[in-house]
Amino acid sequence: MSTHPNAPAPPQELIDWFSSFPPFVYDPNAGIQSNFDRLAAQRQWGHKLKNKRWYECQKIAFAALYGDATDASKLEKWQELCREVHIMNPPPSITQCRKVLGSPNVRVNIVNLIDHRLTGVPVIRFPNYATFRDYTKNRMFPREEAKEEGFLKALLRRL
Repeated sequence: MSTHPNAPAPPQELIDWFSSFPPFVYDPNAGIQSNFDRLAAQRQWGHKLKNKRWYECQKIAFAALYGDATDASKLEKWQELCREVHIMNPPPSITQCRKVLGSPNVRVNIVNLIDHRLTGVPVIRFPNYATFRDYTKNRMFPREEAKEEGFLKALLRRL
């Protein structure tokens, strides 16, 4: 996968996280999971540590790319996310944006959203639950990280 011409440079927070595991070198042309899998293989992490580090990595990437609690209080950020997941006429309030993003027919994968902002790959909006579940089973974001009101809480689904 190559970096989309309009994709911004990877956020420094993400580069710093990967750089904290020398001699690993982050590849901006690869998605987050590809980079992480290379790092985990290089470090020979066991299952438990690999999962812990994967969740850390995703949390840092999502916050750096989509914002924090401050950004979650800005209507334009919610509307931007709506457009990103193919809701072409975003609602006029944060409450309505949360509601439409949380509706059962809005099925997007968090790892895909991260990669969209990192590399410019298209956002996949899954047509049904079965295809969403199949795609997502190895690309999961920890539900416990989305307890705060925010973008993640609106997007996470039970599998």
